[in-house]
Amino acid sequence: MSQAQLHTFASQQACNQALTEQLASCLKQALATQQQASLLLPGGSTPEGLLQRFNQQDLPWSQLIISPTDERWVAAASQHSNAQMLAAALPQARIIDPRLADTAEAAATAWAASMQQYLPLAATLLGMGGDGHIASLFPGMPNLMSALQPNAAPAALVGLAPDQPKVRLSLNLPMLCATQWLGILIFGESKRQMIDRVLANDPTTQALPIYHLLWHAQLPVHIYWAP
Repeated sequence: MSQAQLHTFASQQACNQALTEQLASCLKQALATQQQASLLLPGGSTPEGLLQRFNQQDLPWSQLIISPTDERWVAAASQHSNAQMLAAALPQARIIDPRLADTAEAAATAWAASMQQYLPLAATLLGMGGDGHIASLFPGMPNLMSALQPNAAPAALVGLAPDQPKVRLSLNLPMLCATQWLGILIFGESKRQMIDRVLANDPTTQALPIYHLLWHAQLPVHIYWAP
Protein backbone atom coordinates (compact mmCIF):
# COMPACT_ATOMS: atom_id res chain seq x y z
CA MET A 1 0.00 0.00 0.00
CA SER A 2 1.28 3.46 -0.90
CA GLN A 3 1.64 5.94 1.96
CA ALA A 4 2.21 8.85 -0.41
CA GLN A 5 0.67 12.20 0.48
CA LEU A 6 0.03 14.65 -2.34
CA HIS A 7 0.39 18.39 -1.66
CA THR A 8 -0.78 20.53 -4.58
CA PHE A 9 -0.19 24.24 -5.08
CA ALA A 10 -1.49 26.82 -7.54
CA SER A 11 2.00 28.10 -8.36
CA GLN A 12 5.59 26.95 -8.22
CA GLN A 13 6.38 29.91 -5.96
CA ALA A 14 3.82 28.79 -3.38
CA CYS A 15 5.06 25.22 -3.62
CA ASN A 16 8.68 26.26 -3.11
CA GLN A 17 7.77 28.41 -0.12
CA ALA A 18 5.86 25.64 1.62
CA LEU A 19 8.59 23.12 0.93
CA THR A 20 11.29 25.51 2.15
CA GLU A 21 9.45 25.91 5.43
CA GLN A 22 9.02 22.15 5.76
CA LEU A 23 12.71 21.41 5.16
CA ALA A 24 13.78 24.13 7.59
CA SER A 25 11.44 22.66 10.21
CA CYS A 26 12.94 19.18 9.70
CA LEU A 27 16.45 20.51 10.17
CA LYS A 28 15.60 22.52 13.27
CA GLN A 29 13.85 19.52 14.79
CA ALA A 30 16.93 17.37 14.21
CA LEU A 31 19.24 20.02 15.65
CA ALA A 32 17.18 20.13 18.83
CA THR A 33 18.69 16.78 19.81
CA GLN A 34 21.99 16.58 17.87
CA GLN A 35 24.92 18.74 16.82
CA GLN A 36 24.49 18.30 13.04
CA ALA A 37 21.59 17.76 10.68
CA SER A 38 21.85 16.06 7.30
CA LEU A 39 19.83 16.67 4.16
CA LEU A 40 19.70 15.18 0.65
CA LEU A 41 18.70 17.46 -2.22
CA PRO A 42 18.13 16.79 -5.93
CA GLY A 43 19.97 18.24 -8.89
CA GLY A 44 18.59 19.49 -12.18
CA SER A 45 16.62 22.64 -12.92
CA THR A 46 13.46 21.92 -10.90
CA PRO A 47 14.87 22.86 -7.44
CA GLU A 48 16.47 26.16 -8.53
CA GLY A 49 13.67 28.33 -7.12
CA LEU A 50 13.51 26.23 -3.97
CA LEU A 51 17.23 26.60 -3.35
CA GLN A 52 17.03 30.38 -3.68
CA ARG A 53 14.36 30.49 -0.98
CA PHE A 54 16.07 27.92 1.18
CA ASN A 55 19.33 29.89 1.17
CA GLN A 56 17.46 32.84 2.69
CA GLN A 57 16.40 30.84 5.75
CA ASP A 58 17.81 31.74 9.13
CA LEU A 59 19.53 28.43 9.86
CA PRO A 60 22.75 27.39 11.64
CA TRP A 61 24.38 26.63 8.32
CA SER A 62 27.68 25.43 9.79
CA GLN A 63 25.77 22.55 11.39
CA LEU A 64 24.09 21.43 8.16
CA ILE A 65 25.48 18.56 6.08
CA ILE A 66 24.01 18.45 2.58
CA SER A 67 24.61 15.91 -0.15
CA PRO A 68 23.07 15.52 -3.60
CA THR A 69 20.88 12.47 -4.08
CA ASP A 70 23.02 11.64 -7.11
CA GLU A 71 25.87 13.01 -9.16
CA ARG A 72 27.08 12.99 -12.73
CA TRP A 73 30.58 11.52 -13.13
CA VAL A 74 32.08 14.78 -14.39
CA ALA A 75 34.76 17.14 -13.14
CA ALA A 76 33.97 18.76 -9.79
CA ALA A 77 33.84 22.22 -11.36
CA SER A 78 31.62 21.15 -14.26
CA GLN A 79 28.36 23.01 -14.81
CA HIS A 80 26.73 19.56 -14.95
CA SER A 81 27.74 18.71 -11.37
CA ASN A 82 24.93 18.53 -8.82
CA ALA A 83 27.35 19.07 -5.93
CA GLN A 84 28.72 22.18 -7.62
CA MET A 85 25.17 23.47 -8.11
CA LEU A 86 24.34 22.95 -4.43
CA ALA A 87 27.59 24.56 -3.30
CA ALA A 88 26.87 27.64 -5.41
CA ALA A 89 23.25 27.87 -4.25
CA LEU A 90 23.95 27.18 -0.56
CA PRO A 91 27.42 28.62 0.07
CA GLN A 92 27.13 28.56 3.86
CA ALA A 93 26.38 24.84 4.15
CA ARG A 94 28.79 21.93 4.10
CA ILE A 95 28.27 20.07 0.84
CA ILE A 96 29.42 16.46 0.52
CA ASP A 97 30.80 15.91 -2.97
CA PRO A 98 30.22 12.27 -3.98
CA ARG A 99 33.49 12.27 -5.97
CA LEU A 100 35.54 10.84 -3.10
CA ALA A 101 37.79 8.60 -5.20
CA ASP A 102 39.39 8.41 -8.64
CA THR A 103 36.99 5.89 -10.17
CA ALA A 104 33.21 5.90 -10.15
CA GLU A 105 33.03 2.52 -8.42
CA ALA A 106 35.44 3.52 -5.65
CA ALA A 107 33.71 6.89 -5.27
CA ALA A 108 30.32 5.22 -4.79
CA THR A 109 31.76 3.02 -2.05
CA ALA A 110 33.45 5.96 -0.30
CA TRP A 111 30.36 8.16 -0.61
CA ALA A 112 28.15 5.52 0.97
CA ALA A 113 30.63 5.07 3.82
CA SER A 114 30.71 8.83 4.39
CA MET A 115 26.93 9.07 4.47
CA GLN A 116 26.58 6.29 7.06
CA GLN A 117 27.70 8.59 9.87
CA TYR A 118 24.79 10.97 9.20
CA LEU A 119 21.97 8.41 9.29
CA PRO A 120 19.14 8.80 9.85
CA LEU A 121 18.99 11.90 7.70
CA ALA A 122 16.85 14.83 8.83
CA ALA A 123 15.19 14.97 5.40
CA THR A 124 15.47 13.65 1.86
CA LEU A 125 14.07 15.56 -1.10
CA LEU A 126 14.01 13.94 -4.52
CA GLY A 127 13.10 15.01 -8.02
CA MET A 128 11.63 12.87 -10.78
CA GLY A 129 12.40 12.71 -14.49
CA GLY A 130 9.77 12.43 -17.16
CA ASP A 131 10.74 8.77 -17.59
CA GLY A 132 10.00 8.01 -13.93
CA HIS A 133 13.59 7.98 -12.71
CA ILE A 134 14.58 9.20 -9.24
CA ALA A 135 18.11 10.23 -8.24
CA SER A 136 20.18 8.44 -10.92
CA LEU A 137 18.11 5.27 -10.83
CA PHE A 138 16.92 5.03 -14.42
CA PRO A 139 14.37 2.60 -15.90
CA GLY A 140 16.09 -0.36 -17.50
CA MET A 141 19.62 0.39 -16.33
CA PRO A 142 21.88 -2.48 -15.19
CA ASN A 143 21.45 -3.50 -11.52
CA LEU A 144 18.36 -1.33 -11.14
CA MET A 145 16.29 -3.87 -9.25
CA SER A 146 19.00 -4.51 -6.67
CA ALA A 147 19.22 -0.74 -6.09
CA LEU A 148 15.46 -0.61 -5.50
CA GLN A 149 15.23 -3.46 -2.98
CA PRO A 150 13.71 -1.81 0.11
CA ASN A 151 15.34 -4.22 2.57
CA ALA A 152 18.88 -3.96 1.18
CA ALA A 153 21.64 -2.15 3.07
CA PRO A 154 21.86 1.62 2.48
CA ALA A 155 24.50 2.09 -0.22
CA ALA A 156 25.57 3.99 -3.30
CA LEU A 157 26.15 2.65 -6.78
CA VAL A 158 27.26 3.54 -10.29
CA GLY A 159 24.22 4.25 -12.45
CA LEU A 160 23.85 4.53 -16.20
CA ALA A 161 21.76 7.31 -17.73
CA PRO A 162 20.22 7.21 -21.21
CA ASP A 163 21.80 10.56 -22.10
CA GLN A 164 25.17 12.25 -21.61
CA PRO A 165 26.94 12.26 -19.25
CA LYS A 166 25.94 8.62 -18.97
CA VAL A 167 27.96 7.55 -15.93
CA ARG A 168 26.30 8.60 -12.68
CA LEU A 169 26.67 8.05 -8.96
CA SER A 170 23.45 7.42 -7.06
CA LEU A 171 22.30 6.50 -3.61
CA ASN A 172 20.12 3.39 -3.56
CA LEU A 173 16.52 3.36 -2.39
CA PRO A 174 17.30 2.24 1.19
CA MET A 175 19.80 5.09 1.61
CA LEU A 176 17.37 7.63 0.17
CA CYS A 177 14.73 6.35 2.59
CA ALA A 178 17.00 6.31 5.66
CA THR A 179 15.50 9.59 6.73
CA GLN A 180 13.05 11.16 9.14
CA TRP A 181 11.16 12.93 6.34
CA LEU A 182 10.89 11.96 2.67
CA GLY A 183 9.63 14.19 -0.13
CA ILE A 184 9.64 14.71 -3.86
CA LEU A 185 9.30 17.96 -5.83
CA ILE A 186 7.50 17.79 -9.17
CA PHE A 187 6.30 20.46 -11.60
CA GLY A 188 4.15 20.17 -14.71
CA GLU A 189 1.07 18.37 -15.95
CA SER A 190 2.85 15.45 -17.61
CA LYS A 191 4.66 14.50 -14.41
CA ARG A 192 1.45 14.87 -12.44
CA GLN A 193 -0.21 12.44 -14.84
CA MET A 194 2.58 9.94 -14.23
CA ILE A 195 2.23 10.33 -10.46
CA ASP A 196 -1.52 9.77 -10.74
CA ARG A 197 -0.93 6.59 -12.74
CA VAL A 198 1.59 5.32 -10.20
CA LEU A 199 -0.71 6.05 -7.26
CA ALA A 200 -3.53 4.25 -9.11
CA ASN A 201 -1.26 1.18 -9.29
CA ASP A 202 -1.25 1.22 -13.10
CA PRO A 203 0.55 -2.00 -14.13
CA THR A 204 2.50 -0.16 -16.84
CA THR A 205 4.27 1.90 -14.14
CA GLN A 206 5.31 -0.93 -11.83
CA ALA A 207 8.84 -1.27 -13.22
CA LEU A 208 9.57 2.44 -12.77
CA PRO A 209 11.80 3.70 -9.93
CA ILE A 210 9.14 6.23 -8.91
CA TYR A 211 6.69 3.35 -8.39
CA HIS A 212 9.11 1.59 -6.04
CA LEU A 213 9.58 4.81 -4.08
CA LEU A 214 5.88 5.56 -3.68
CA TRP A 215 4.78 2.00 -2.98
CA HIS A 216 7.71 0.45 -1.10
CA ALA A 217 9.14 3.25 1.06
CA GLN A 218 8.68 2.50 4.76
CA LEU A 219 7.55 6.05 5.53
CA PRO A 220 5.16 8.46 3.82
CA VAL A 221 6.43 10.19 0.68
CA HIS A 222 5.29 13.81 0.57
CA ILE A 223 4.71 14.80 -3.07
CA TYR A 224 4.94 18.56 -3.62
CA TRP A 225 3.42 19.47 -6.99
CA ALA A 226 2.59 22.63 -8.89
CA PRO A 227 1.78 23.25 -12.58
